Amino acid sequence: MRGKNCVCSALLELKSQQDQLGGCPTSCFSSLLAKLIKVDTLPFMLFTESNGPLELVGFERKSNGISHFKTSFFRIEDIDEETCCAKISLLRPLDFQGCIVDSICDVARLERTRICTEIDVNCFCAVQCLDVDLLRSIVIEPKW
Repeated sequence: MRGKNCVCSALLELKSQQDQLGGCPTSCFSSLLAKLIKVDTLPFMLFTESNGPLELVGFERKSNGISHFKTSFFRIEDIDEETCCAKISLLRPLDFQGCIVDSICDVARLERTRICTEIDVNCFCAVQCLDVDLLRSIVIEPKW
């Protein structure tokens, strides 16, 4: 493996765990795990050598035109163990009202998209896994 680093190892492990959640047929417990935590994504962030998070912009065609959002949150789709090149999808950052947010501090929920890109994992120095609770819908029930 060319220059296998800790980020590559971490993403390989993350992909393995995520596959178990998503119902990978190699595990008899996978569908049980998915039902227990009700997610199929383990969100993460990547950090560059300048210690800043990787930020990408996603564009989507909507009925009323094209919308876009900026995100530092991703889902691992695939990773080549030999080259440490990974296919990641962008997660849309939303606030409590379901509006797209730009600040990491305002994120209340993450939503999967079909927007993917390929990256060379060797170009990153750190990976930060996030709480899967960010992927659940937040329901605030009235007190009365």
